[in-house]
Amino acid sequence: MEVTTAHLRRLTSKQYENTLRQALGDVFERGDLPRFGDDSPTIGMNNSPSNLRVNDINVESIYASTQGIARAAVINMPSVRDCVAASTDTCFGQFVDEIGHQLWRRPVATEERNDLLNTRAQIAQAPATRAEQAEFLVQALLVSPHTMYRTELGQGEGKVVALTDYELASALAYTLWNAPPDDELYALAAQGALSDRETLIAQANRMAADQRVAEALAAFFIDYLKLEAVFAQTKAAAYGLTEETRASLFEGVRSDLVQIFSMPGASLLDPFKATNFHVDSQSASFFGVPVVASGSFEVIAMDPAQRLGVLSHPAFLSVHAGAFDSGIVKRGVFTLEQLLCVPLGAPPPDISARNDVPAEFNDAQETSREVLSVRHSSQATCIACHRMIDPAGFGYENYDAVGRYRLVEKENVQIDASGELVLGQELLAFNNSVEYIAALANSEALRSCLSDQFFTYVLGDAPRREEREAIYTKFNKSNGAIDELVEAIVTTPSFTARQVKETP
Repeated sequence: MEVTTAHLRRLTSKQYENTLRQALGDVFERGDLPRFGDDSPTIGMNNSPSNLRVNDINVESIYASTQGIARAAVINMPSVRDCVAASTDTCFGQFVDEIGHQLWRRPVATEERNDLLNTRAQIAQAPATRAEQAEFLVQALLVSPHTMYRTELGQGEGKVVALTDYELASALAYTLWNAPPDDELYALAAQGALSDRETLIAQANRMAADQRVAEALAAFFIDYLKLEAVFAQTKAAAYGLTEETRASLFEGVRSDLVQIFSMPGASLLDPFKATNFHVDSQSASFFGVPVVASGSFEVIAMDPAQRLGVLSHPAFLSVHAGAFDSGIVKRGVFTLEQLLCVPLGAPPPDISARNDVPAEFNDAQETSREVLSVRHSSQATCIACHRMIDPAGFGYENYDAVGRYRLVEKENVQIDASGELVLGQELLAFNNSVEYIAALANSEALRSCLSDQFFTYVLGDAPRREEREAIYTKFNKSNGAIDELVEAIVTTPSFTARQVKETP
């Protein structure tokens, strides 16, 4: 079976933070971390290896940040602080081994250790104080590619190589916990035991029972639905989407996802069917519920005729809407490409700016849906694509540009959120937005696409055909059960092996 290609995968900002905290403890604040400035593609996953890079834009931030964190470690980390106060140099090697193992997710090799210590000795002749020498060593470990990147070098020769036990430990930990391996994984890696299939499955099951899985799965959904973009979306002031409200909506939906995935027997499909949301005084009006106590979230049951699942959450709906309107096309494109894996391609280059709308047509007296339909039907180059895009967006029309539920727009124009969406052999028919969201959640297309997106998120690469079929069969049979899906993914060949690119 063909397996995925080896990648050089930089840690995400959250993975980097978790790695540093495990190695150094709480010697730094979140604001001390580097600003990676990664692009956030509107379609696809943000953790793609091609997106996570060290470049001219973020390298200065990385250097300044790691220098500050290294200084904090010298002051606040006992093993480093004690070494600074010691009278011999042996302790420098000891804390390089200790911290390096945690940051690099494997033991520091003798040659690597000697290189660092020899450079320290040269710095000492400069002369540099013991604190400056310690700071150099810690920062050198922090900025090392072995810290910044997950290696997939494997072992052995040939076009396909098995990942090392330490690489498997990292793959498990960053997939399931968004964090580096714990002591048990390191111990098994040192024994060479993770290469054993049953041991790998047992560890995956152990880790899947940990609360950190819920946090990691919430992070996947936040990326998958682009929910963090709620902070950046431009909105007309009249909608009242203040900075405080954006923060409230984001934290609320994040809490929803963590709670959903913390439930026993949770499924990857559960977020699409949730009926309770975390709401506070900042976000209450966007849900159309009474204001709750200031400064705290409450879990509130929504009117089932108005809300169903994360696709009806104001955070999601705000992200995928325009500044002044509901963004029918924007919502439709995202739904097709990201949620249903229907590729659309770029718009045709010959779209004109002319307006062939009949003179008697009055925008103010028609729904946004009707206005859009008339405008798109006036140009032949638009019709083919928008015959699919527009129905995928019409289904959200019961929600305005910030996700407030509505039955009318333009003061008294009745909303029409009904329609049909053809997806291969499937036909999704709906009368309103809740029916549309329910139809999406139950569709074969969404289930298949979600399975692919999760696999891609885990491996940083799209699944190969045989693996896609095997993973989706397991996904469908288990109805997306997390524990079943975890086992299916860690036992697929691309989790434990990589195809090596041939060098010219």
